[in-house]
Amino acid sequence: MCHQSVGLIARHLEANGFPTVGFSSARTITESANPPRSVFVDLPLGHTTGPPNEPDVQRRILSEGLSAAMELGEPGFVDLDLRYIDDDWKVDPLGWSRRRQSAGATNKPSGDTRTDRSDEPQYQSEEDAAAAAAVSNDDQCLTCIGLPDPS
Repeated sequence: MCHQSVGLIARHLEANGFPTVGFSSARTITESANPPRSVFVDLPLGHTTGPPNEPDVQRRILSEGLSAAMELGEPGFVDLDLRYIDDDWKVDPLGWSRRRQSAGATNKPSGDTRTDRSDEPQYQSEEDAAAAAAVSNDDQCLTCIGLPDPS
């Protein structure tokens, strides 16, 4: 999920009495959303809680991050002193994990396969679009569809 979206959702949840903590590997993006509490790890995008297929490392990151965030007396960031195996991913953060792929559907450099931003909802499949259309606006999460809270 997008770092900015997580920060915005966390702010909304906190405003309604639910404590939150987010994990981020994109500090400047997360800071712009001003989340209540966030754990920063200097790891590649898409690997915020550790490398794939390394559950011990992932558990360590989650455990240390949650413990450190609980000690925050006020909103802010906790920096975990963790680094990836090497820093070669920092040269091309978006292309690092897609190195062996072709340029992707959008022909962007480094295999960046994300679509351009759009104001229109985007769905993975026709079934997803149909499922979303079947729920009335009154029954949808107001935060998710971008409507102001009616209260």
